[in-house]
Amino acid sequence: GGGGGGAGGRVNAGESPVDLELLIADPPGGDADAWADPATLLGGAAACFRRAALVHANLTAAEQHYIGGWSNIGPNNLFRAVLLHPSGRVHEAYDALFWMEADVVPIAPRWLDRLLEEAGARSYWRKGPAQQPTLQHDMVSTHHYHMNSVGLYRLGQPCYRALLARVAAEHGDAPHDVSHHLFLHEPRHFHIWQAHAHRFLYTDFVQNRLDEWSLDDIAAVSPDTVLVHGKTPDPSVFAAFDAQREPGAGGA
Repeated sequence: GGGGGGAGGRVNAGESPVDLELLIADPPGGDADAWADPATLLGGAAACFRRAALVHANLTAAEQHYIGGWSNIGPNNLFRAVLLHPSGRVHEAYDALFWMEADVVPIAPRWLDRLLEEAGARSYWRKGPAQQPTLQHDMVSTHHYHMNSVGLYRLGQPCYRALLARVAAEHGDAPHDVSHHLFLHEPRHFHIWQAHAHRFLYTDFVQNRLDEWSLDDIAAVSPDTVLVHGKTPDPSVFAAFDAQREPGAGGA
């Protein structure tokens, strides 16, 4: 689980097999260098990880450009700097990666244990969430059914890496998660989807929310969810999570 290696970072001698990387778009030398030891940001939660490190994607300002919609230059380049880096760094070092954006919130104790359980399977290439609340309005189009970028990615799988590269080449600046959905569901690519559909799994261990969500909203979809991707959690979410946290566990 987790991302790749990278210079620096603090190593714990505990049993966790999960490394945590904080991915920074800028090259070294900026304000983020103050986070050179991520453990100082994590506090007690640092003990939940084997290693915590700061990794720079070394993107220029132009490569980070982002205006939203169908122009997804910055997020695409950040994603590809990890999954499609020429060095193959993460693919050589790890079995799986969980892409955890800044607006992903753990909502249950021992969520890393659940993440490891999900990552332990070998048959998937992607495990990610569908859009919530369920799409029921009249303006739903094909891309609304895409699997959000948050979630698990199988590493070290040459065929999947080739697919990632082909989608990037054919869809350019369009959002990479939407692009994968559209690519796989194009009629001319049916032979690819037919052969590999079973490797793309919609999952409930992480939910993708577009609304202002509460723990009751999450449980109504699935009581098995431990992580939520959503920009507008109800304030009660954090109070409930603090109450659940075991002393000394650091919340992971």
